[in-house]
Amino acid sequence: MVKGIGVLEVCRYGNKIREVRVRVGADGVHEESNDDFADLIINYVNGLVDAREVLKYISLGPGLLGLAQLAMLSIPRGRVASYSQIAKLLNTSPRAIGRLASANKLPVIVPCHRVVRNDGSLGGYSFGSAEIKRALLAMEGVPVVNNRVPRQYFVDYATLMTNFRELLKSVSEDEII
Repeated sequence: MVKGIGVLEVCRYGNKIREVRVRVGADGVHEESNDDFADLIINYVNGLVDAREVLKYISLGPGLLGLAQLAMLSIPRGRVASYSQIAKLLNTSPRAIGRLASANKLPVIVPCHRVVRNDGSLGGYSFGSAEIKRALLAMEGVPVVNNRVPRQYFVDYATLMTNFRELLKSVSEDEII
């Protein structure tokens, strides 16, 4: 359960998450669990577990999609990055990043909601309305003022690149991609 949003349905094969569905407004699921795997996901969504911990339990997409997912995981909780920043990191266009973000089958876990337009406006969110994106950002401490994320909440490019390289090294060592 993601407070104020709904339920995450996690589809997994063995110990790998293949897909996440967001059931907006669904109720009746408790955050307590007898499953260590579910506890890990709950703790990650609540900001208690680092992306590197959850990375070994998710199936990233192939090629550029997987790299875009890693870039999204590189955005620290409580911060956002622009489509342009991610595009620069991956040597592609902001529009391509938008398409890749919409192809992310692991919403909330791979935080495509943390990617916004260069002017701070939210842009789209393929797993529901922009209100869901706004609610996810608010849950992480990122305000949206006059339909824009204030500039001070943008991650700086050097931090984004450092985080991305660390995650890329981590997945390369584990041969996840």
